[in-house]
Amino acid sequence: MLNRFDYRLVRQLLLFAVIVEEKSLRNAARRLNMSQPPLKAQIDELEARLRIKLLERSPRGVKATVEGESLLPEVLRFVGHAQELEFAVKQIQAGHRALLTVAAVHEAMLGWLPRFRERLLGEETGFSIFAREIDSGDIADELQENPTALAIGYIPDPGRAPWGRLVLTREAPVVIAPRSHRLAGRGTVTLTELAREDWVLPGRDISVRYVDRLVALCIEHGFSPRVRHEVASTMQQIAYACCGQGLALVPEFFAGLLPEAVVALRLTDVEPCIELTLVWNTSAASPVRDRAVEIARELVASQ
Repeated sequence: MLNRFDYRLVRQLLLFAVIVEEKSLRNAARRLNMSQPPLKAQIDELEARLRIKLLERSPRGVKATVEGESLLPEVLRFVGHAQELEFAVKQIQAGHRALLTVAAVHEAMLGWLPRFRERLLGEETGFSIFAREIDSGDIADELQENPTALAIGYIPDPGRAPWGRLVLTREAPVVIAPRSHRLAGRGTVTLTELAREDWVLPGRDISVRYVDRLVALCIEHGFSPRVRHEVASTMQQIAYACCGQGLALVPEFFAGLLPEAVVALRLTDVEPCIELTLVWNTSAASPVRDRAVEIARELVASQ
């Protein structure tokens, strides 16, 4: 099968992804260190090969067609695997014999994962970690496609998926408010007091279970949150709160990472209920991953 694969297709798809990201043939050509005519020729050949129109060109720039947008996630997924392969080669060249992929949400990459990496590499000097960011909502696909990986996030209901599971931290949410907010100087509030506020929450596509838990908390305290903005990350929630666009309900971890424009208000009527969780696919054998899980359990027990 491999000898029938046209490897020019891979390069052309990667060129397509860069053009979409840059929204300009000129900018993409500069980034790729090539001139525009051969870049355009490669895309024309790709569209002819696939018999699909991938890009729409106008005086304002370039954007993907509907068909191109449909194809782009798979191309970006391939780019991610290519980056992982490149990392693995470099680690093998450096003498590391075992590579562990960890896909994690932003909070884990800022907090728990660095401590885990230090512990793992201190005990297993031949190991190396390839870390990359992921949304909680994409974890099921990650463990299906990369069954020897670890994933960290606000985990969706696994259903019948063969997942191992380890809770790393359990936090209460905190409210992020502009310094100009009427309650900003108090330090603590009740969620019930905030019933009439506007809110900035993550979209449910980030993690259905996590977002539904935040909404359920509000409902348990007597109100349905009036969501002014749905955003793609916790840091975007904080950014919108900085600009007075609503209050943000976020994991307590982020209270230590705030800009000057906002404050964290701790909730006196909400118990810790947000679980940052490590999961893995138990249907796939991996001594490297299993040793990493052992070390993760030891780290959690020592906290």
